Amino acid sequence: MNNITEHNNKIEETLVELENTPSENEKSDELVSKLLVLIGERQILLDSIDVSDVGLAKRTLQDQIAIGEGFEKRAQNVLKHIQSLLQARKKNQRQINIYQSVDSNK
Repeated sequence: MNNITEHNNKIEETLVELENTPSENEKSDELVSKLLVLIGERQILLDSIDVSDVGLAKRTLQDQIAIGEGFEKRAQNVLKHIQSLLQARKKNQRQINIYQSVDSNK
């Protein structure tokens, strides 16, 4: 149980860092990879929860579902932010290409 709490804290820290790192920064790719590894490890820990005490296991899993849903929402927000930045960058690149084309035709 303590191990899952530690993993949740690491996921939380990684999400905070990812939320505060510009998407064009190479570190953001590393953070996404780290987050995927941590989530995979968290799933393994969840799969290994002792179910001999059904009541405790049920409460633990319900708590972890809520925590996981919070992680998922935050990760989706990060993804939306990165996608919007990429779309803006693509739009800006198209505008630059148009200006360069117009300029070269002069």
